[in-house]
Amino acid sequence: MGESVAVQGERHAWEAMDGAWHAVFGLLVAVTGALIVTGDGPVVLRSGLLGGIVAAYAVAGARALHRPAPSRLGVGYLLVAGPLVLALYASTPYGAILLCGLFPQIWRYLTTRWAIVATVTVVATVGALLAGASAGDAPAILGWMVLMVLTSVLLGLWISRITDQSIERAALLAELERTRGELAAASRDIGALAERERLAREIHDTLAQGFTSILLLARAGEGRTWQLVEQTARENLAEARALVAATGPAGLGTTPLPAALRRLVDRFADEVGIAATMRVEGTERPLPSGQDVVLLRVSQEALANVRKHAGASRLELVLAFSETGASVRISDDGRGFDPAAPGSGFGLAGMRERVREIGGALDLRSGPGGGTCVEVRLA
Repeated sequence: MGESVAVQGERHAWEAMDGAWHAVFGLLVAVTGALIVTGDGPVVLRSGLLGGIVAAYAVAGARALHRPAPSRLGVGYLLVAGPLVLALYASTPYGAILLCGLFPQIWRYLTTRWAIVATVTVVATVGALLAGASAGDAPAILGWMVLMVLTSVLLGLWISRITDQSIERAALLAELERTRGELAAASRDIGALAERERLAREIHDTLAQGFTSILLLARAGEGRTWQLVEQTARENLAEARALVAATGPAGLGTTPLPAALRRLVDRFADEVGIAATMRVEGTERPLPSGQDVVLLRVSQEALANVRKHAGASRLELVLAFSETGASVRISDDGRGFDPAAPGSGFGLAGMRERVREIGGALDLRSGPGGGTCVEVRLA
């Protein structure tokens, strides 16, 4: 019992019965006191012994209920109250009433080993008092002592087991509460990280690409170019507002995906000055939530890569609808590159991550001097 570790801040079942402990002790004291006052013999001596027991309980015994055994308060209480109870029993048989309350206290305030020692000591003392008071009944007294020891030890072990189980449950509940708090904190951290990654992709695929276009157009400095600069700036502003409002891409809104992609390709052709075409294969239909966003973002990133790296003279974007899904294929006749070579930048990794999150597949085919083809398939 006392060898278990009490859980800080948890009230186990044994501590929840503090009121019952106090009530039982008070009842035993009241009954004993009433019998002492109404009986024969030295009332003052017996009342003094009873008062000492009550004082010891008030000073140490009651407070020791909240301490893990063995505590100084509990041991101190027993060292004072135990001899007083035995002295009261030696003075009057009514002291046996408080003996009934002393044994449970021994098992509450001491560890199992010391509780057994204390129980045997108290029973042996009572047996000696009985033997001194009634000569010739030694076998009966010895039998009574054995019965008392067995009964007290078994009752004490039962009390000890209940207390240990209660403390273990409290420890388990505390551990579960700590684990739940840690899981909640980890979940918040994962959610925050995922949100940061999402915002990083959105900013890279929209604002960063738009600002790159503005820089390229500003360098050209022609009349038509300034119109494109204004248009790109307006679209970037719309994307920024969409991100702040946590809505979908400003390029979509109420616009169907084919129209949004066609507008993207037309603007690309105006900005870069190459032949760029867009066509639709299959029967157009609405896509499941999120798929149109992924196809638009991947297309934006692919066109941005062509603008910055390909040096192409021709580009084609094909949006294909099938019975089970849709796909986008962007191909150019630029200088190409080796997909296995170490790359830099956020673009390709971001494209793959977007597609992977919704269960799609991304194929990248390219080679030095052979152009590039990016295809995304969504089931």
